[in-house]
Amino acid sequence: VSFPAIIVKQWYQRRVRGLSEMLRNLLFFVLAVGLVVGDVPDLCTRISPCGADCYTTCDNQCQCDLNKKGKIPLPIYAGNCQRTGFCEADFLHLEDCVEEGGPSCPTSMVSLDEVVQDYYKYDYRVDVRTVQEWEEGHGNMSIHTPGLAANKADGYMDKLAGLEDANILLYCRSGGRAFSAALNLLRYGFSNINVFYQGGFPNIQAAIFEHSESNKKEHPTKNYCYIEGMSERCPQALPLLDMSSAADIMSLGSKVILVDVRPRKSFPEQIEQAVRMPVKKHRVKKFVEGLTGDETLVTYCMEGTYAYMGARAIRKQGWTGPLYYIDKGGYPDIKDWFMDSE
Repeated sequence: VSFPAIIVKQWYQRRVRGLSEMLRNLLFFVLAVGLVVGDVPDLCTRISPCGADCYTTCDNQCQCDLNKKGKIPLPIYAGNCQRTGFCEADFLHLEDCVEEGGPSCPTSMVSLDEVVQDYYKYDYRVDVRTVQEWEEGHGNMSIHTPGLAANKADGYMDKLAGLEDANILLYCRSGGRAFSAALNLLRYGFSNINVFYQGGFPNIQAAIFEHSESNKKEHPTKNYCYIEGMSERCPQALPLLDMSSAADIMSLGSKVILVDVRPRKSFPEQIEQAVRMPVKKHRVKKFVEGLTGDETLVTYCMEGTYAYMGARAIRKQGWTGPLYYIDKGGYPDIKDWFMDSE
């Protein structure tokens, strides 16, 4: 290659590098202007280390210097921020997810009508209200995480570790804190977060109780008992997610009786330690009359529906002692536990 050709090539490379740097700086300027004037959707042309779209936020993974308000500054950074990439400010609001949704929103925004039907169906229910609000009334089957709306999720792993893929319902008093807590969990890697946005726990409780009490035949409903817990009306749910062995069940009392409520004709096989009690009024009455009063009863079926119905029928026959039912699972899941324990 001739010497003039080398000179021309070097000149060309310098011009290209200069042009690339100019274009990069222009892009940063446009991004910054977009932040200032609020043209947020234009930021979606950029993929950040915190997610795949412009609405995603992060817990300062880029180690940016925070501004005086404790927020992540504009995306023209130096040092670690410039080398790592782009950390977005928190653009997302509750109304955005209710009206439009998007990949950075919670899995679902749950209405009052939906929660009345599905409250018990979530794997876990997480209450993010203050200690005082919690003490004024809370759901029996719920996890209390006060401050999760304002603090990083890693400070709550003593209560939430292992639930990253679980189906979780979040609620507070009015919806705002539950939404903020949901974003914190999503940033931490939780994948199935649902937010109740039409009020808070008092609204959930009132609506579920009203719905249950309006139907005397079905009262109390499973949702009602998930809130009330074990009482003269309600049995206590034992979600299969919270158990791992036969010992977990048998440790509930000194005289635990497993009660198989499945019809024998359809399900002839059973756990050796269990007794049969199909959910028929005369069979339930006879079963309860044979108890001495010092037993702890645990009903089960195939997946939880009939286990609850059987436990509720036992309550209606006057049994006031400890009463549980296995939910979100049943015989197919626990039979091996008891075979292993023999």
